[in-house]
Amino acid sequence: MLFKEVLRIWLDEKKNFIKESTYAYYSFEIQNYIIPVMGDLPIQDVTEACIQNTVLFWQEEGMENGHGLKKSTVQNLVMLLKQVLKYAAKKNMIENHSIEIHFLPQVTKKRKRVFSPEEQNRLIQSILQELSYKTFGILLCMNSGLRIGELCALQWRDIDVANKLIHVTKTLQRIYRKNAVPKTQIIITTPKTLTSIREIPLSDKICDVILRFGNINPEGYVLTNIEKFIEPCTFRKFFLNFLAKHNIGSYNFHSLRHTFATRCIEHGADYKSVSEILGHTTITTTLNMYVHPLMEEKKKCVDMIQWD
Repeated sequence: MLFKEVLRIWLDEKKNFIKESTYAYYSFEIQNYIIPVMGDLPIQDVTEACIQNTVLFWQEEGMENGHGLKKSTVQNLVMLLKQVLKYAAKKNMIENHSIEIHFLPQVTKKRKRVFSPEEQNRLIQSILQELSYKTFGILLCMNSGLRIGELCALQWRDIDVANKLIHVTKTLQRIYRKNAVPKTQIIITTPKTLTSIREIPLSDKICDVILRFGNINPEGYVLTNIEKFIEPCTFRKFFLNFLAKHNIGSYNFHSLRHTFATRCIEHGADYKSVSEILGHTTITTTLNMYVHPLMEEKKKCVDMIQWD
């Protein structure tokens, strides 16, 4: 049996036990990365050595654009392959054996871009001067750390102004659909992890801005105030155009989330609280991403070692 047939059987059986977005992710990875390289191999030939060579290819050359895939992407592909091979062994297609794969080190680590305090203030003032439902969405993310999918799925009924809370229970995303026309589809679903379902406190200033809108439709989406959403791709373009219009620099939308977390840490916020607001699975994620001591603090450490 060819490996692509095993992949199809595994994916069909998996479909009933995973979220639609996860199924779409697996389908995309299999169709675009695994099948082009390994699909026509007999299942018995998909060995540790075969996977190791494929990993090196993915990291060094990638696919169509000739650039290597990110190490994290390749690691996810290997985890998927291990699931499929475990299934194949269970079905007696191959012998069960452990697989140990090595990855090329990631030479550079991208620094997360954060608005400077001055840029942050300019952005906020620009939003307040041109207040609309869409510009409010930018302000809300900068003050809550919401992900763009969570913002696009947010309805006014999810915001409790009286108790100053946002109830985050869903996310909006465009997913890949195998063998379908069109190839992609928008879905609104629960977040991937339980920790992403959360309550985020609202500041007094944000509540004051909300009250400026007047006639709010509880069933309307926050970005439109009607029962029609804006998808992430469209809203990213709006955000970039707004930054360009006000000469605030080039940042991706996720920088709003990074800025929120960074400012919280800079002002001495409790790490656990920041982690829960962001919806991270563990506090370690928050610490690794946002806790970067200043050089002055590092200097204090080395100055502790003294001698006469």
